[in-house]
Amino acid sequence: MDIIEYALKMEQDGMAFYKQQADASTDPRLKKIFSTLVEEEARHYQIFKKLKEDPSEISKDISFTVAGAIENVKTLFEQMSQDSETRKFGDDVISAWTEALRIEEKAHAFYQEKANIEQDDATRKLLTAIAAEETRHIHMIDAVLMYLKHPQAFAASAQFSNFMSLEGR
Repeated sequence: MDIIEYALKMEQDGMAFYKQQADASTDPRLKKIFSTLVEEEARHYQIFKKLKEDPSEISKDISFTVAGAIENVKTLFEQMSQDSETRKFGDDVISAWTEALRIEEKAHAFYQEKANIEQDDATRKLLTAIAAEETRHIHMIDAVLMYLKHPQAFAASAQFSNFMSLEGR
């Protein structure tokens, strides 16, 4: 399987998992974060689909507009950090987010590994950019897991601070 085929499958699997989790989530903020991840994976899927259909697309400037997604999630995190109500989340919720973290770490490793060995500059640039997006997803999911495990300590956590300082980079 070539890199584009594998990337398409990986992004499609991620979309399906995040959609399933968004549909199952009872917390509206966690549901929104899962929905944001669905949108992010769908965007990656569309990029790879275009490249499969027309490989010359790789030479065009494919922009990554992460700021909107990051800002939406930052707003949710700010709300979560100000919760005065102590919430308890079940093992099933923590397990779903742990699986989400595994998915993003796997994607990041794949894209970074392929970027490191890629000979074509445009392809390397694309893979590096998507790997960087996967890193932002990892930080976001780390922050969610911190919130789920320790809601009262969330606002002071390093994960929350690191994510809040990403500013789309």
